[in-house]
Amino acid sequence: MSTYGIDLGTTYSCIARLDSNGNPEVIRNNEDDSNMVASVVFFENENNVVVGQAAKENIETDGDRVVQFVKREIGKRDMRTYEFDGKTYTPVEISALILTRLKNLVESQGNNIEDVVITVPAYFGLEERSATKQAGELAGLHVLSLINEPTAAALSYCARQFQEDRTILVYDLGGGTFDVTVVKMSMTRNEQGKDVQKINVLATGGDDRLGGKDWDDKLFEHILNACCEENGLTPQEIEAETRQDIRSKVEEAKRKLSKKQSAKVRIDVNGSRTEITVTRTDFENMTADKVAQTMNFVDSTLQKVPGVEIDTVLLVGGSTYMPMIQNAVEAKFPGKVQQHDPDQAVAKGAAIYASMLVVEEGTVTDGETSTDTNSTDSTVQHAEQLAAKFTVEDQTPRSFGPGVMDTKGSKHKYVLENFIKIGEKMPAVFSKTYYPLEDNQERVRLRAFENMSTEDTLIPCVDEDGNPQATDPANNVKLLGELVVNLPPETARNTPIKVTFKVDASGVHVEAVNTKTNEVFETFLRTESDVDVDNSAVHQLRISAD
Repeated sequence: MSTYGIDLGTTYSCIARLDSNGNPEVIRNNEDDSNMVASVVFFENENNVVVGQAAKENIETDGDRVVQFVKREIGKRDMRTYEFDGKTYTPVEISALILTRLKNLVESQGNNIEDVVITVPAYFGLEERSATKQAGELAGLHVLSLINEPTAAALSYCARQFQEDRTILVYDLGGGTFDVTVVKMSMTRNEQGKDVQKINVLATGGDDRLGGKDWDDKLFEHILNACCEENGLTPQEIEAETRQDIRSKVEEAKRKLSKKQSAKVRIDVNGSRTEITVTRTDFENMTADKVAQTMNFVDSTLQKVPGVEIDTVLLVGGSTYMPMIQNAVEAKFPGKVQQHDPDQAVAKGAAIYASMLVVEEGTVTDGETSTDTNSTDSTVQHAEQLAAKFTVEDQTPRSFGPGVMDTKGSKHKYVLENFIKIGEKMPAVFSKTYYPLEDNQERVRLRAFENMSTEDTLIPCVDEDGNPQATDPANNVKLLGELVVNLPPETARNTPIKVTFKVDASGVHVEAVNTKTNEVFETFLRTESDVDVDNSAVHQLRISAD
């Protein structure tokens, strides 16, 4: 069975599968003597691109040809692009190179890799999720689905030591993202009448631009300023090579401070050897605001589930090795904090989920033959047992709905109607009937949006061209895509057009049906760049038939 789970991380990535005993195992990176692959890409020249630890080692000497932390850029409206040797790379393409490295890692050990599940931060919106899936496809992978990182971690925990009726808070601080999720684990009965272990996401929160990198940046600034004071220089007088030297030693210093009370960092500053001592107290003081920021997200997430008692707290992500994080979480949840495979739990949970999906789709059966050395009858049987043992119920990361015209009153208003609200169970489906704005329209334009509001309607949200209004920045309204519905000649303005939105972990599917002709128009929305319509020739849908 060639099914794998991938934790595509900001700083490190990891890939896992089920072994012949049905236990999730991480694929060893023998080249770097690690279970991880650094999410760093070095464009040495036009004929050679390096991914992993070897790429990371070039940050000091060739930093202008190294790309890292690309997960913070993927799917963002303001995402940057990178140019090397006359070729431009997007964050999707950079991510695909990292995924290709993981794919090659599996294949170099004589195994095949086909179906995968890739993890994403729970707070990722559709554009970030779609871009992640595109990166997987670009790497030649069949992406079965995406799964939220905290949910994957909870699934890994549940598979290892399930206890009935446990409410778990997953505190997931990775290299570049932070998620906090409240999960209920309980026994339930499935459609076949069998008892299964249910993982139900109750609430989620976080920030996809908060992570261990922010602690690194603080430590970098501290060491840089100390070097300046020691040598009588200003930060502007520190050479680029020296800055890169400091940056390359920050991660090592941070790891030392997780085990020791102080760490020494030696830097060459303009030919002079400078030794800087950083204490754990110094580090904790300079990053106390970041710790507080994560705990604020914990509080706000708990407010979404009033009265819920947390039984266990799981620390997930490499950044949770820092004592300041462990102490802060322990202070809030005394005696309830656990840490199991914080670097690997997400990939392992994704591997379990991938195996479950393959069985559910009926694409793997007993006795399957494969060149994959991991594909044995027992592995398949274990995957089937997992599919029968667990059920996962996650939440929508945003609110979703169409932009339509509200014709009530003297002036038409363009509004966003939230079909599916943030925090609803996935997959979520909602339908509503709309109507053409005018008689004899040749077609209507259906635009889909995501936002952070729980209101039924946002006014104003966007203008008639679908652009988010500056007067409503708090709701983070984004145009996702557009569906054009062609209408037959002489269509009356009271012709019903049934619109359906379906949201799952991988994205949004929109369908529009002309109920008089039964003609169906549908699309799996990706990004705003897919929208390419002559606005002057296309009209809107309206809410009311009157």
